[in-house]
Amino acid sequence: MKIKNIWNSVLAGASALCLSSTIALAETELTYSSWIPWSHPVNEAIYIPWMEAIEKESEGRIKFRRLPKPVASPPAHYDAVRTGQADVAFSVHGYARQQFAPYLFAELPFLGESAEATSIALHRTHEKFLTDKNLYRGVHLIGMNMHGPGVIHHSKKNILKPADMEGQKMRTGGPIPQAITEAWGGVSVRQPSSKAYEILSTGIADGIMFPFESVISFKLTDVVPYSTTVPGGWYSSSHYLIMNQAKYDALSDEDKAVIDKYSGEAFSKLAGNGWDRINDNGLKVITEAGNNIVEASPELIADLEKLNEKFLADFYAEAEKLGLDGAAMLEYFKSQVGN
Repeated sequence: MKIKNIWNSVLAGASALCLSSTIALAETELTYSSWIPWSHPVNEAIYIPWMEAIEKESEGRIKFRRLPKPVASPPAHYDAVRTGQADVAFSVHGYARQQFAPYLFAELPFLGESAEATSIALHRTHEKFLTDKNLYRGVHLIGMNMHGPGVIHHSKKNILKPADMEGQKMRTGGPIPQAITEAWGGVSVRQPSSKAYEILSTGIADGIMFPFESVISFKLTDVVPYSTTVPGGWYSSSHYLIMNQAKYDALSDEDKAVIDKYSGEAFSKLAGNGWDRINDNGLKVITEAGNNIVEASPELIADLEKLNEKFLADFYAEAEKLGLDGAAMLEYFKSQVGN
């Protein structure tokens, strides 16, 4: 009898061990590398809710581990995910201009006031024109979004005419802000966004082109108290979220379905809505601080439209080299912004 009881205990223990092993195997931990602080509004409004939604939907089978430090520089996060240094990360199309040249249109002026609308339009344009171009080699694309209308912020004045830009040192983070600055006689200061406070507070730069959110998150409210807007933005920027391909492929069909549910247009909607909320909050904080916010005059907008004609020509030429109809892409994108 004792032998039988001992044997039953052994079997029970083995079963429990097998069950716990099965549970452990059923759980997938995905490392997420963020090159902005976890307390940054973009993480709090977009990427953390995205992770939490997947963890909840999967009933805990998928878990994310937020790495305390980024595994690479911001431009290097694509390769970091591709090679498995991290499982998930977001980055910016503009960081790899050659690879992501088809998305240049998403940085143009006048694209729209709502990041949710432009993000969804960007996804649909990608789906219609770019899914077969193998642009995300070696990674699994979750989705993409835009950050909403860019604004000119300055330490001493509003930019009311092209001559106001002459001699001004502007921190520019992309080709469109740089082109606008230089076309009107300004000097482009090429520094990462993390250096914004340092270069503006010390006078290395006179101004910056940022969405309203970034003025708050980089603590620039008192440093650049003059803001000039144009309808639809001076420029915009497009971002993407990716996952290591091998990690995605190793998921069960059930868990792939969870990831897929929060990918594509669903992700664009979530991310765009998040950007709209933090942009609105940025504008609210800046307004309450008494900053001088003006909309560009019709004359200045007309001058920007002339510059935009060159930007469009450059995009169309670049798209043609890639076998794409740039005009058709942009027309379709604009048609989707209002839908």
